[in-house]
Amino acid sequence: MRAPQKNWALKVSTLVVVTACFVVMGSALLLSQNFKNLLTLWGEDVQMTVYLSQDLSDKGRQEIEDKIKATGKVGEIKLVTQEKALGDFRSQLASYAPDIAQDEELLKLIPSSFQVRLADDISAAEQTQVLSNLASQIKGLQGVDEVSYGQDWVEKYAALVTAIQTTMQLLGFVIVVAALFVISNAIRASIQNRKEEIVVLEMIGATSSMIRKPFMVEGAVLGFGSSTLAVVLCFILFVGIKNLLVTKLSFLQIGEHLLFISPLLVAVFIVGGTCLGALASYLCVRRLNDGYAGSQG
Repeated sequence: MRAPQKNWALKVSTLVVVTACFVVMGSALLLSQNFKNLLTLWGEDVQMTVYLSQDLSDKGRQEIEDKIKATGKVGEIKLVTQEKALGDFRSQLASYAPDIAQDEELLKLIPSSFQVRLADDISAAEQTQVLSNLASQIKGLQGVDEVSYGQDWVEKYAALVTAIQTTMQLLGFVIVVAALFVISNAIRASIQNRKEEIVVLEMIGATSSMIRKPFMVEGAVLGFGSSTLAVVLCFILFVGIKNLLVTKLSFLQIGEHLLFISPLLVAVFIVGGTCLGALASYLCVRRLNDGYAGSQG
């Protein structure tokens, strides 16, 4: 097949547009991954407070502690006595309300409690359900007055994680459709420029693969080039933002927890982009050598 006259302006513009689509997709993946990492990091501070009855004996406290550990969902459990709770309360109020902080009657109002931290192998997405189930079990134990784990904050936290994941999935779908459309337009233009050669090849009995292969390769190369360039641009953007957070906004203490996508995900991203380009080409060339010559008149 004679080398066709290439419309380089169209090919370059297609490469730029598809690369931009992949950059948005890669940025969304990075944002989702790192936001979940940060939420997981902050979620490690989520604790459950189990308030104990005033008249509970040491044996009763030990029984409650053993039953909480027996659930298999707890990573750490710490007893906070009335004296310690009052000491913490006084230290916090010393400069604001010194008279209240010295009131001995406060000791009767502040109960002892257990501070319960979930096991490390429980993911952020599971924390809400695990905390809810664990709280229900513990509330039924004799000697337990109340259980608190910041229910409102945890529920909002879980809802935020779900919203991020759903948004990224919808965004990814829209971008994939847009990239398919752009690459398909470029392949259609190539087919149009070479239609006379295609007709001649059909007439002399050229096989389907012989006619379709150059266009499939063209689409795959567009997808590969765009996805690879997008990964490079995302990495440059990621390094720039991370350096900014580490050097200029170090007080946020989040820069060191930001991670680029893994090599495996990079490979999947590039392979996916290549396959997307090949698919866009196939949707355009599937009619070639299948009555295409006749349909062109």
